[in-house]
Amino acid sequence: MTLTPGKQRGLDTLATDSGVFAVLAIDHRESLKAVLGDHLSDAEITDFKLDLIRGAASAGSGVMLEAVYSLPHTIDAGALPGSCGFMAALESQGYVGDPWAGPTTWMDGFTAADAKAWGASVAKVLLPYSPDRPDHAKQQEAVVAEVVETCRQLDLALLVEPVAFGMANEDRTRIVVETTKRLAGSGIDILKCEFPGNPDDPGGWADACAAVDAETNVPWVLLSSGVTFDMYRAQLEVAFANGCSGFTGGRAIWAELARAPAADRQQIIADVVRPRMEDLSALAEATAKPWRSVS
Repeated sequence: MTLTPGKQRGLDTLATDSGVFAVLAIDHRESLKAVLGDHLSDAEITDFKLDLIRGAASAGSGVMLEAVYSLPHTIDAGALPGSCGFMAALESQGYVGDPWAGPTTWMDGFTAADAKAWGASVAKVLLPYSPDRPDHAKQQEAVVAEVVETCRQLDLALLVEPVAFGMANEDRTRIVVETTKRLAGSGIDILKCEFPGNPDDPGGWADACAAVDAETNVPWVLLSSGVTFDMYRAQLEVAFANGCSGFTGGRAIWAELARAPAADRQQIIADVVRPRMEDLSALAEATAKPWRSVS
């Protein structure tokens, strides 16, 4: 794995001192409104994110943000410690309704150049993707090629998050491994993977994670896909033992907070969310593969 100095520095600032990723994912937009309720104003959604970032981000190495509700708000508020890096989402919304309607498009008014100017460690693109949809996959591969070139010119590290919405459990290993094979060599710098193991077959998890690791020469991290915290932790234990370089966890870590009244947030963050971040960060530090060790 050979990276330019700017990309190396970006990954370093997103990682812990030992080089693993312990990232709080809070770049949700449409999906978060669906959980919090459409009655909330943009300012109230921003307040939710700022409370979460202030209370839990420093227990990890970085956060995932977006330009609608959390950038530049987080920076202006001084909510993110200087020791934490951040990823900035580039994709527009719309995939919640029909993720296969067309290729990924870009957010209005915020570009990879803006992410670089605002101090992002890494640019991030969520990519509906399945090798079982060859025409759509070809469109998405062109999207990846475009953003890879843009980030190359900016010397900005790029994470791609392929998600095969609606895939069956029995197809999971095949789809995630094949997706890794197709995208890991496309010029991206880090891959955010769905868990490749069939939830109904824990005995096959290690082999599934090892198969993902064998198909990539870039670091890979695990998203949480809305599973329970206990399930996510169990998945991470297996993934870390098989070459995974960290986590980017969302609702598995903070789902209870999204369902609680605003008056209860601080207590839930202190009692539930932050301890979970501390636990997963310690697990990553002890067992995940440092990104600089990936080759």
